[in-house]
Amino acid sequence: MNDHVKLLLFDIGGVFIQLSGVDQMLEWTKGLHTEQELWNLWLRSQSVKEFETGRITPTTFADTFIREFSLPVDAPTFLAAFTSWTTRPYPGFDELMKGIHGRYLTASLSNTNELHWHNLCDNLGIDRLFHYNFPSHHLGCMKPDSASFSHVLKTLGVAPDETLFFDDTPVNIDAARSLGIDAHLVCGVNHLKQTLTELDIL
Repeated sequence: MNDHVKLLLFDIGGVFIQLSGVDQMLEWTKGLHTEQELWNLWLRSQSVKEFETGRITPTTFADTFIREFSLPVDAPTFLAAFTSWTTRPYPGFDELMKGIHGRYLTASLSNTNELHWHNLCDNLGIDRLFHYNFPSHHLGCMKPDSASFSHVLKTLGVAPDETLFFDDTPVNIDAARSLGIDAHLVCGVNHLKQTLTELDIL
């Protein structure tokens, strides 16, 4: 056990949940973008930011996103597909967290929205893995904004150097490290388990 660490802070998508939807988006955009280009567009999308910070409704998001990406589908079709993009957890995600529970304070910090969060909680029980959850659409801000990390630390009364953060996106890792948080890039449960073992958490 790493006695210096008080808080284990986790991203969800890409760490516990296998992110899907890339193939569907590439099909809808007729292959105009590579996966990396598509991801960059997603990160810069104003409609995504507004939806994942709780500022617009699912219907408004769908209408705006479809126009923004010139998708050849209507809003109901898009929303049905979009909601399904968070349905594939990595095997062993719950067993891994049960092995940590009670030894450290745990929390999730995820860029998400009401549709995905509803699915993650009601169908997969992701929220029950952690002592606290900080989804971006509840916070009103999202990673890599430093306000996201600062809110978590202030709310839980934990210092940056007492925190380990795990995420699959480099820009979020850089943002956390700039605040003094010990951040680690991980992709999937197996990689997370390996990293936790190396850090003497498991």
